[in-house]
Amino acid sequence: MGTEKNDLPAIDTMATARHADGPAVSKDAGAATLRQPSNPNEQSLISEDTAPMGVIVNAPLAKAQRKEYFVYTSIKNGGTLLALIWIATQPTDWVIWSAFFLFYCLNVLGESLAHHRYFTHGSFKTSTPMRYALAILAQCGVYGSALYWVADHRRHHSQTDQPGDVHSPFFDGEGKEPVSKLKGLAHAHLGWAFDNCSTDMEIYGKGLLEDKVLVFAHKTRWLWLFTSAFFVPALWGWAFGGTWNHVIGTVLVAGTFRMMLGLHAIALLNSVCHYWGYERFKGPHHAKNNWWVALVSLGEGWHNNHHAHPRAATTSTRWWEIDPTYWVIMVLEKLGLVWDVKRMPKDAGREEEPKPSARPAIGSATRTVAKVTENA
Repeated sequence: MGTEKNDLPAIDTMATARHADGPAVSKDAGAATLRQPSNPNEQSLISEDTAPMGVIVNAPLAKAQRKEYFVYTSIKNGGTLLALIWIATQPTDWVIWSAFFLFYCLNVLGESLAHHRYFTHGSFKTSTPMRYALAILAQCGVYGSALYWVADHRRHHSQTDQPGDVHSPFFDGEGKEPVSKLKGLAHAHLGWAFDNCSTDMEIYGKGLLEDKVLVFAHKTRWLWLFTSAFFVPALWGWAFGGTWNHVIGTVLVAGTFRMMLGLHAIALLNSVCHYWGYERFKGPHHAKNNWWVALVSLGEGWHNNHHAHPRAATTSTRWWEIDPTYWVIMVLEKLGLVWDVKRMPKDAGREEEPKPSARPAIGSATRTVAKVTENA
């Protein structure tokens, strides 16, 4: 069975948590046992002089993000409700459903191709114009600010399924175990976006605030939200349908409803793919490969493979582990738009066929974490 190798020295034995109302609080290794990043390839993504906990509790950023996610959720949920009513009461045709399929794929690619494989893991290189195009694609998926998405995902890889993970089903933002499996899954799926914790940019924001493309994406994210949800779908409906029914139907079905489904397709990686599926690579986490999540997320559901080889441009180690996102990368490479594509090692996962792994119980990933107090 393939295993994750970790031959790099630990970056520190000090665990640091910060509270918005006070200075950093440090506990020695005896009080808080936190491991180094779950994959050594992620070592360079975090600061070298601070233990990779990187959580700030009750910071203004967390409050601002909750408000932002509430706006996203209101648009997606409200639009989805109207879309379902529209589908049930109004005729829908190829104009609406072709837009839905195309925009859904672009929506998910905004996360899988742009946010994830390029901006977070650097799975390939590209030109400055393409970087801007990928940043716009990422923001049109409406998964939040590209700046904070990348920082959050770095934290996820650094502390996968451990205290400090952004969206693990086994720990909340402050490193506490959930009271039930259902609450843990709810936190991992989308609940984490509304907690009182934010990622410490001093630890996981290395190089992000200096990246002009990501700063541009962050500052213009509201423009791309309305472009993706309303303007482009409306334009499609008018151009190919020519009636107000097509405009309204396309906005509701291929705009807001599509964004909601795209959101849940990616959220399944954090919840389902850390509970159900098979593990080809064993590591200090519970990431799983799940075939049906891979289908709806355009290849992201081969989550265990990804955690073992996070820099690879593909998540697939078998011919039947389909990865449409990688197909897009290969096309872009053939066109000369991207280069230096990082391949999956040829012998990755070839040792033996994996078996479905047991579902971990709440408490099976227990670690000790430094307590964050209200008056730190």
